[in-house]
Amino acid sequence: MKIITASKFYYLRAGLEAYMLKITDALRQNGHEVIPFSTTYKENIKTDYDEYFSEYTGIGGDEKHSLITKINAFSKIFYNYEARNKIKKLMDKTKPDLLWGFGVHRHLSPAIFMEAKSRSIPVVHRLSDYAIICPCAVLSQGDNSLCDDLLCPTKGYHNAIINRCVRLATPQNPSKEPSLAASVIGAMELTLHHNFKFYINNVDKFIAPSNCLKNIMIKAGLPEEKLVHIPIFIDPNLYEPEYDSDPYLLYVGRLSREKGLPLLLGVMKELKQHKLIIVGDGPQKDYLEKLQQEQNIDNVEFKGRLQGEALKNVVKKSRFVVIPSTWYENSPNVLLEAYAQGKPVLGASIGGIPEYIEENETGFKYNHDNSEELKEKIDFLMNNPELCKSMGKKARSIIETKYSPSVHYEIMSNFLKDVIINNN
Repeated sequence: MKIITASKFYYLRAGLEAYMLKITDALRQNGHEVIPFSTTYKENIKTDYDEYFSEYTGIGGDEKHSLITKINAFSKIFYNYEARNKIKKLMDKTKPDLLWGFGVHRHLSPAIFMEAKSRSIPVVHRLSDYAIICPCAVLSQGDNSLCDDLLCPTKGYHNAIINRCVRLATPQNPSKEPSLAASVIGAMELTLHHNFKFYINNVDKFIAPSNCLKNIMIKAGLPEEKLVHIPIFIDPNLYEPEYDSDPYLLYVGRLSREKGLPLLLGVMKELKQHKLIIVGDGPQKDYLEKLQQEQNIDNVEFKGRLQGEALKNVVKKSRFVVIPSTWYENSPNVLLEAYAQGKPVLGASIGGIPEYIEENETGFKYNHDNSEELKEKIDFLMNNPELCKSMGKKARSIIETKYSPSVHYEIMSNFLKDVIINNN
């Protein structure tokens, strides 16, 4: 197969890009040709196809931009003519069998899918969040409450404006606050895409890494027959498991509003006998560190962003990994990374997280907004290292048998071949 992968970023930015780069390697190792298409973002990995990448225009942060630049960036959110022209030239050169999207909204837009369909090239799109149905992408309203009723796709995108759902970071407040202007733009974008069915009409199959995401998309109006559930994967050979542990629990991930860290800090304030290590960076970093200092939560240590062996070592020595998300998390990579290193997971029972946790076998679940239950389960696990050890062994075994690259590749390659065959 010859596949073009399309993503607005082409470097290890977050979970979306991590998966894209992993499946790219797996496909290439099995003899397939994978051709990247992205924007000209400054941190992107250099490729042989950079000349075909669409211009990246970012208008956030401290940089000053002209009115023309802002208008140009604004128009691309709805329909990116330049991205379509660039991918047209790339398709002329490479003659792909399939276009595979990985988060194309805002910077590339569904215009690239339209170009593929005009050529009868099949399109698949892997969903990593809710961006094609929700202006804020995480099904959260401006007051931080979950949008359980899916107000926008079911009752109209004006609800994003009413509730100021889209948040915007400023130099003064990097943690993001509800923005009327950003909410208006987000509502306009998805009103257009929804009314003209830009995604539904131009994508043959959507891949959902969790059943939760799949079911939400069906509720939002995507055709059930176009959705397929395929979990994520991890290579256990890249991780050396360690079943013994030091007496601390670990959080690894982005320090942002939807990750539930204020709740976790509040719980640790009442568990002075146990230690929490937090690894990662993000817009809530300063807020969380200030909260820790003001409330004298001295049993929490912030390590900042770690990579490579430094990250693996802090995971391997932990007793268990906690995932305290308060949004409909799809399928966090950190969960499988913990399992691969022989660590059980205590995860919030929300989104796709509980789908990956076997209760009392590979970890425990708790109600995502129940601090008392979270406190009790942290205390229980910290006081039972032998149980954590046995659950860690089971977790590692599941990685080797259920979530390995070979298992995932067989499922994915058969799926992609079927999409191509059914399109002919």
